[in-house]
Amino acid sequence: MTDIRESRRVAFKAKVHAWAKRLKVEPRQVRIQNMRQKWGSCSTLGYVSFASDLLGKRADFQEYVIVHELLHLRVPNHSKLFRASLIAHLPGLLAESYFAERSRRASVPKALKILKRAGAASRR
Repeated sequence: MTDIRESRRVAFKAKVHAWAKRLKVEPRQVRIQNMRQKWGSCSTLGYVSFASDLLGKRADFQEYVIVHELLHLRVPNHSKLFRASLIAHLPGLLAESYFAERSRRASVPKALKILKRAGAASRR
C-alpha cells in the first residue's frame, strides 16, 4: 500500500515539474500534504503545496490544479490576466466536470459563474 502511495507522489511531482518547465516557472519547493479546505496553494516565497487526496483524482483534474497553482508564481491573484493564462494553457479542461470534482472544497455556483465569464471572454 505504501509503495502505491509513494509511486503516486513521485508521478504527481514529475507532472508538476514538467508543467513548471513548460510554464517557465521555478517553484522553490513542491509539497504534498494533508489539506482540508483546498486542493492546492502557492506562497509568495514560491512554495507550491497540493492536497494529498488530489493524488487519487482524475488526471485532467490534477493537471488543472497543477497549472492553476504554478501560474500563481507569475500572477499572484485571480485577475483577468490569471484566468486568461489558465484558459490559454488548458482550454479543454475548463469544463463543468472540473467544478463537479471540486465541489467539496468550493461553491459550485460561484465557480460556474467564473467559468462562464472566463469562457465568454475567451470567445471574443
